Amino acid sequence: MKTLLAAVLTAILTSAALAQTPEQTPPPPPPADETQTQKPPENPPANPPAETPQPQPAPEQQPPQPAPPPPPPAPAQTQSPTVLSDAASGTYERRDQSLPSINLYLPEGQASVRLRKLIKNVLFESQIDYEFVNGDISTFLRYKYYARNFTYRLSVFDSIDFPDITSSDSTREFERVRGGLLLLGFPRDYNNRWFFLLQDDSLSFGDVNRPDNRKNNLYTKVGYQYGTQFDERMNAIVGEQRGRITPVLTAFREIGPQKTGIAAAVTQSAGTLGGDYTYTRFEAEGLRRFDLTSTSFVFSRLHVGSFLARDEINPPPAPRDRNGDGKIDETDVTPQWEFFDIPQSEFFRLGGREALKSIKTNDDSIGTHEVHLTNELFFPIFRNRDYRVGPLYWNTLYGIGYVGAGTVGFKVNELVKTSRLVVDAGIGTESAITFRDYDIYFSVIYARALRKPDGIDEGNGFRFSIRTVR
Repeated sequence: MKTLLAAVLTAILTSAALAQTPEQTPPPPPPADETQTQKPPENPPANPPAETPQPQPAPEQQPPQPAPPPPPPAPAQTQSPTVLSDAASGTYERRDQSLPSINLYLPEGQASVRLRKLIKNVLFESQIDYEFVNGDISTFLRYKYYARNFTYRLSVFDSIDFPDITSSDSTREFERVRGGLLLLGFPRDYNNRWFFLLQDDSLSFGDVNRPDNRKNNLYTKVGYQYGTQFDERMNAIVGEQRGRITPVLTAFREIGPQKTGIAAAVTQSAGTLGGDYTYTRFEAEGLRRFDLTSTSFVFSRLHVGSFLARDEINPPPAPRDRNGDGKIDETDVTPQWEFFDIPQSEFFRLGGREALKSIKTNDDSIGTHEVHLTNELFFPIFRNRDYRVGPLYWNTLYGIGYVGAGTVGFKVNELVKTSRLVVDAGIGTESAITFRDYDIYFSVIYARALRKPDGIDEGNGFRFSIRTVR
């Protein structure tokens, strides 16, 4: 009788131990053999009766099998984005900015504020540019989607520009451009990309006698880019031209494979599909980095542009009231660019941050054909340091030597005339500074024209830019 009671007690304790085991350890994977019995308890009851024999298995049961090894711990479940190809994934923006980034340009007096958010495969971006000297303001809204083998961007924008208050035509009325675009990108691999752009610009001016007033510029663009996928200037050639970051210098910029970048595009206005213009525009640019030492290098950038086809206005535009005093000066010379049926914003410009840095970006240095070459020598004053200045950490400082040359005109043969050649040079610095979660790039350069033809205006020489990246 005692033996029977002990056997029953042992069976009860064994069942209780088996019932507690799944709560203490993760369950093992199901056995492959359905006839396999359950694993016996690892921890038998404490102080079992000495006279209690071990329970014998039932006749229909198999002897217990060795315990399988515990399964590896399951990885944490994370929500992964849609699978992208290697080519498309390389087009992701470098940083997801939940706080705005700021770009400041002087002496133009322009500030640009960007706010972007990347949600899965979609980049949402809003941007406001404000030029507090003249009152110019531009707004941009962008939606960019990353598919498996391509990307597309939908953008709308509204830009209002006023004349320079320091210029002689400061009484000229405003210029306004509103529009939208669809930009498709087809990355073949990390370094090679094709683009297709469809854009419509609606032009309006305060000067109702302006030839471009109340016209639409509907055009398409096909472009190719090699390397340097985050270079703003090359991105403008193959894609969206407005609302870009326009740094003065190029030290903190990604360069493509073999330190070379190329971008080229052909733009065709769609006058037959509802647009008011008909022209064919070609633009290309090459970027090359030459290493002089382990820390010093030269950036060379060559830009060429030409209108392969264009329409001229015949008869030429009549004289207008350019001074805003209600009188028409019959002796006033009509600017040459008004003789062509091309929007003013589409002409090539020889001056500015993206070309010859000492030349103004006014209407005196534009044309239908243009070429320029710039060279920037960078030599480090210090690198990879953390000099603390209050809440700032000054990491890197480069010294820069700059030389540029180029020409612009309305005829191809004007590009080879030495009398139209512009040459300038300058010196500057560029720094990388850290403030909390922000990287701040500060650039300044002073450039003067060594030679220039009459009719092309020189600027004040200084150009600054401040860019923040979070």
